[in-house]
Amino acid sequence: MRIAPPPATDDYGFYNSYISKAPDTDLITALTRNWSELKAFVNTLSEAQLLIRYAPDKWNIKEVLVHLIDAERNFCYRIMRISRGDQTQVPVIDVDQFVKNSHATERDINSIMEELAVIRQGTTALFGGMHPSMIDQTGPARDVTISVRALGFAIVGHVMHHTEIIKERYLAQVVSESQ
Repeated sequence: MRIAPPPATDDYGFYNSYISKAPDTDLITALTRNWSELKAFVNTLSEAQLLIRYAPDKWNIKEVLVHLIDAERNFCYRIMRISRGDQTQVPVIDVDQFVKNSHATERDINSIMEELAVIRQGTTALFGGMHPSMIDQTGPARDVTISVRALGFAIVGHVMHHTEIIKERYLAQVVSESQ
């Protein structure tokens, strides 16, 4: 089944910034490419770079990656509920508390990336197994009503958002410190 195009982003509040970053392609293709690009990018980073914080109160790159794991799990839980017709409002997670208690800094990057790979495989399988009638089901997420399709593209855009921040803020700091 082909899940395209991404939805218009004028109705989804918080999620608009993520959906607008997603490529105009099939969702399964977008999820697959997004994972390949993230993996290739992370493989270029040293252990020292993975521990960079661009400000004292900001997450390091390992913590950002674990946040991506937590967020994708949370997105998929909402997707599953909405696609199955459940209209129950799911509480918003406290991302800072999740990261704080993740002990990501102590983890080996290979274990983080293996977990991310498994999560993405699960996300791809979730969408790949959906009946076409489920894709445009809508339900509550935060303060909006959103479709399963929109949440799928938001996953891709969320990864892109954090990758851009890493490149612009974290790695730019390394370049400026070395000059």
